[in-house]
Amino acid sequence: MKKIIFSLFVALSSVSAVQAADANAGKEKAGACSACHGPTGVSGSPMFPNIAGQNDAYLIKQLKDFKSGARTDAMMAPMAANLSDEDMADLAAHFSGLPSANEQAASSGADASTDAAPASAPAAGNVEIVTSTPAAALYAGNVAAGQNKSAACAACHGADGNSLVPTYPSLAGQSANYIAKQLADFKSGNRKDPVMAGMVAGLSQEDMNDLAAYFAVQNTQAGTGESNAAGHKLYLGGDAAKGITACIACHGVNGKGMKQAGFPGLTGQSKDYLKKQLASFRDGSRGNDNSAIMRNISIKLSDADIEAVSQYITSLK
Repeated sequence: MKKIIFSLFVALSSVSAVQAADANAGKEKAGACSACHGPTGVSGSPMFPNIAGQNDAYLIKQLKDFKSGARTDAMMAPMAANLSDEDMADLAAHFSGLPSANEQAASSGADASTDAAPASAPAAGNVEIVTSTPAAALYAGNVAAGQNKSAACAACHGADGNSLVPTYPSLAGQSANYIAKQLADFKSGNRKDPVMAGMVAGLSQEDMNDLAAYFAVQNTQAGTGESNAAGHKLYLGGDAAKGITACIACHGVNGKGMKQAGFPGLTGQSKDYLKKQLASFRDGSRGNDNSAIMRNISIKLSDADIEAVSQYITSLK
């Protein structure tokens, strides 16, 4: 009898969560899901399931199971670790309300080219992965070990560190000391992100050094965005009237950064990611910059400034 009552309680709790869910809030929270499951809930990779049109109660149960450990997965465990019941219900409401994979295929089938292929994270064999390097003389970490440990990073940051998802940064070619610092800051809470907090929770300093070494020796992709005149002016000359220092001072003419000084490279980053970081420095939600350099600069930037300089940076080669 007690088991029956408990089962009814759990079922009613799930129903209540579904009823209280907010699909619009779920859409806002779904950015981290799109890397594996696609922005419309239809995955571009056979490794990850389609969740569009899935039953919301089922989605909630799976997320709870990943969080509790009842269902194990190296990637989903950290993704679910920081989700509240409300987050899970909102995400489930969003994805359950989307057309299923078959429905999406049917609606676009008449117009889609037979040569079109869904975008997906590249397999390791389709990108140039650097594995042979005298990295031991340059970095604290081990490149080969870092490659083995990078599988969980690939969905968001790309197999070779060049992200296909505009909300996530590319890591390829970034300085090893900068990458290792960011990982340590995510782990300590000095830099806050609900997804990354879960991903780094189990990393040792050796793991961080290995991952940093691996991504540091990968090849950075050149920017493909259009230039912007106002952004070009800010990047190269700053704005004396506003007291804005030129970006070139720390990040270089071509956005390659200054590795020994700990200033990151910007080349190859998406406008969405750049805008988010500048806005986060400006409002103080990101505060792990050395000596508050970025916070002191970004607080003087208007929305238009951030838009312009982010657009310009995407054109850097």
